Amino acid sequence: MSTFRELQSRIKEYFTFSLREISGLAVAVILTGFIFSFRNWGLEEFSFATGFKNFITTSLAVALIFILRFSCQKIYGLSCGYKVEFNPWWPGFLIALIVAFISKGFIPLILIGGVSVIFISRQRLGEFRYGFSYWENGVISLWAVYAQLIAGLLFALCLYAFPQSLFFHKGMIISLLGAFFCLLPLPPFDGLNIFFASRNVYLLAFVLLLTAAVLLLTQTLAGLILAVVIGALIAIVYLLIS
Repeated sequence: MSTFRELQSRIKEYFTFSLREISGLAVAVILTGFIFSFRNWGLEEFSFATGFKNFITTSLAVALIFILRFSCQKIYGLSCGYKVEFNPWWPGFLIALIVAFISKGFIPLILIGGVSVIFISRQRLGEFRYGFSYWENGVISLWAVYAQLIAGLLFALCLYAFPQSLFFHKGMIISLLGAFFCLLPLPPFDGLNIFFASRNVYLLAFVLLLTAAVLLLTQTLAGLILAVVIGALIAIVYLLIS
């Protein structure tokens, strides 16, 4: 792990989104926004104006979640001497779109892909055994789950204050589902890296996700307070361990 000043320097030098990543993220945001707004194009009958407004609202929430997710992964990766890049899974985009049409929007999927980790030789000097670390690769992938749970908690808190807000409601649901699909132990997703890094951590991540889902979806004050307390404790323990 690098010092704070060293991390600042690495972020300034290496923190970028390539054209390939930006194009992939743009497609992911648009398709995910469309899928999760599929059933919001009018109540009794189709309304383009209403539907388009809901599509833009949902897509904005998706964009914020995805930017937070991949930014956290990139920053943690740089702290360990790796460059992290988003790998779009184009067949997943098509599968999610087809399932949305077949199910009429009742089965929304987030199959956008995962990240690849690129070894930065001169930034790994002095690290343990110098070379590639499966554990660090797993933690980089785990940050996809952490980031989306943080986003879900923030959206849930705002939704409690504004219960009629479509933006906050969609943001909370998409954050939780995004974290779930991240954990799938399949080649395109981050869950496979977590699974091979540590089975125990993979299990703990699933338990954390289920706990967060139960507490946030209840939309009760007690559930939100407990979620905030658990999140704060996990953050403190993580910082102390780091």
